[in-house]
Amino acid sequence: MQKNDMLQYKERTSHGTHMTPFARYRADFSNGFPFNPIHWHEEVELIRVAKGKGYIAVNGNWYVLDEGDILILCPYVMHSINRYKEGPTEVDAFVFNLRLLETSTADACTLKYFAPLLNAQQSTPCIIRKGQEGYEQADACVKQIFDYSAGELGYELNIKANLYWLFYHVFKNNLLRAETDVTEGKKCYAVRQALEYIRANYDKEITIETLAKLCGYSEFYMMKMFKRFTGVTCIDYVNNHRLNLAGEMLLSDKEEISQIAYKVGYNNISYFNRQFKSRYGVTPKEFRKQHSEK
Repeated sequence: MQKNDMLQYKERTSHGTHMTPFARYRADFSNGFPFNPIHWHEEVELIRVAKGKGYIAVNGNWYVLDEGDILILCPYVMHSINRYKEGPTEVDAFVFNLRLLETSTADACTLKYFAPLLNAQQSTPCIIRKGQEGYEQADACVKQIFDYSAGELGYELNIKANLYWLFYHVFKNNLLRAETDVTEGKKCYAVRQALEYIRANYDKEITIETLAKLCGYSEFYMMKMFKRFTGVTCIDYVNNHRLNLAGEMLLSDKEEISQIAYKVGYNNISYFNRQFKSRYGVTPKEFRKQHSEK
């Protein structure tokens, strides 16, 4: 991802404003930052592969999306977007709160179609592929959503109208299924607990034993389950999270590299430099210099 895209794509608790509860992103995973941390949020996310292929993790399952494919993610679903092999990967993402589609009263339509999404009762993900029934109509709506010009008179109505039409085609073609696996749900919740703990305590020592006790599983099963849902080991995830934060700080802060290393949980600057270079391909000093020149 590019410098500004990476900072913009940082997980946040809400997207947009109360009046316009949505945000649009273009992300290029072809070069630059080598990983996109797994994350989740309370909003629905609409993703369209704009170029190449995308390798996307959703609640522990991995999917390859081709150019033009559309993905709809329900609230609180753990997911990450990754480059597919060495090819180009560019995606458009539209994140919005479902209250955008609610009416002032709990009418039958809202309860029937959108309440299950808000309550995470639908299985995920919803993938709409080229050639699939309803794809052309859904894709036309998605393109309109991504092509809006902020500030243009009536653009909010354009977005809202196309979202309604998109979900009409989704439900008409049975692309969302109400099949919830309780066991899988418990595992997702446990891994989310572990991820939240890591994000709150990344600057401290984190052990498998601590994460296992927190989630109520044995250390062996915790490691196995964590890798399935995130694609990496617990140790690699901790390092990736710390290095992701370090990359952001190197771009936005003027602090000494040793101070940044300490802030993200590394007490040994030499070890930090080695880990950073293994992930980004350059030293922290070279990384800062390269991006400051752009």
